[in-house]
Amino acid sequence: MSTYCDSIPTLSAPPVLSERGQRALVRPPLLCCSLFECQYSTLNTSGLINLGVAENSLCVEWLADFFKRNISLEYSDFTYGTALTGSHRLFAALRHLFSTYFAAHRPVEPSHVLCGGGCSAILDSLASVLADPGDVILIALPAYPGFAASFGCRSGVEVVGVRLEPGEEASPSALDRFERAYVECAEQGKKVRAVVVCNPHNPLGFCYPRATLVAYCRWAEARQLHLISDEIYALSTYATADDPCPTPFTSLLALDPLAEAGCSPSRIHVVYGASKDFGCNGLRLGVLVSQANPDVHVAIESSALLIKVSSAADALLASLLLSPSLPDFVALNQSRLAAAYARVTSFLREHGVPYRPAHAGHFVWVDLRAWLEGGGSEGPSELEKEATLARMLWSHGVNLGRGSAYGGTPGWFRLTFTVRTDFFEAGLERLSRALEGRARKGEDVEVTLREVEGVGEVCTSLVAAA
Repeated sequence: MSTYCDSIPTLSAPPVLSERGQRALVRPPLLCCSLFECQYSTLNTSGLINLGVAENSLCVEWLADFFKRNISLEYSDFTYGTALTGSHRLFAALRHLFSTYFAAHRPVEPSHVLCGGGCSAILDSLASVLADPGDVILIALPAYPGFAASFGCRSGVEVVGVRLEPGEEASPSALDRFERAYVECAEQGKKVRAVVVCNPHNPLGFCYPRATLVAYCRWAEARQLHLISDEIYALSTYATADDPCPTPFTSLLALDPLAEAGCSPSRIHVVYGASKDFGCNGLRLGVLVSQANPDVHVAIESSALLIKVSSAADALLASLLLSPSLPDFVALNQSRLAAAYARVTSFLREHGVPYRPAHAGHFVWVDLRAWLEGGGSEGPSELEKEATLARMLWSHGVNLGRGSAYGGTPGWFRLTFTVRTDFFEAGLERLSRALEGRARKGEDVEVTLREVEGVGEVCTSLVAAA
């Protein structure tokens, strides 16, 4: 008797992915894989110098030396640990951090904290428990494109950008535009579930005044929304010649939302991480502080093993946060940030490149619209001209973050100034040659357009509201 296994099967169509998987196939990656394949190094000086990704390498030597001398693993570090969402050691370290540097109004207890493998993982988890597929989260433009990816990739949440007038970004008056965006979403049958504040701001590099944060709290309560504050650049602030007395950083944790804004503390969620202030993008350690909404914690903890922080990253960050050397590191980092900012802005002024003054973060928002190719009504669009300029920069071996990827005006770019100093100087030299148009095609740099195809693509889920 013949059996199924004896027969020779006829090949059918190849197996297909789920609808979710198929959507992911056409979504541009947040970090283009090609950038890893052709990145500049001391062994590959013909590679692409990436000044478009916010990595802080200014204190790497200090950190490497500190971690070598202070790493200490305990028995529990080789198990699942003392807690699923972080160790008791890390909770104590974070309590100290938030008390000392964030001026937390209410002490941050272990029950308020949930740690995960980077802020992106935290935001992804937060979206999954605060909103349903098709729901909306509002954010001011320009905005870090990673929000659209973190909220939308798996949870299917739509990020709607609210376009503000220049100079309005840090003002309470911005909430008038948020209100209009909320009403527009409601008229389209979309449910707004949360609003995001990025403080200090990425990519504009400013800190929100306390009065503006209070206004966001009031509006969140009025519209019954969650308020998410991404504070990953909290300690990356500095005075500059452009702004010698900048607005100081104020954490949402420093507010008493009920007393100051009539806002339920259960709406407030603060996100922080090790990547930026501590130059540790690779450690992948993100933190959620939600002090009055235990349901958020329980809901995320149901799948927290998927984003659990490694014991090594936990131990490394805790050792620094609890060290007497922490103030020295923070001061050193801020001093080097100020020096790097002075260097890049001097370069920009020398080359006649307008920029927006900043006092926080690892980047400056620069205006390269004068370098866009011309074109009349029949010519290329502003997006196409920006893409052409980006490709011209790539052909000279340097990458900047395209403004359109942030929902900003095409022709503006985000320029990171915190890469290691020798790489940064080489990047500025390449940028200078590109802008001055003096570099010959193929000279010194062998990066091809194919290798960087897709860099800076607009996150299609970042929708701008009028």
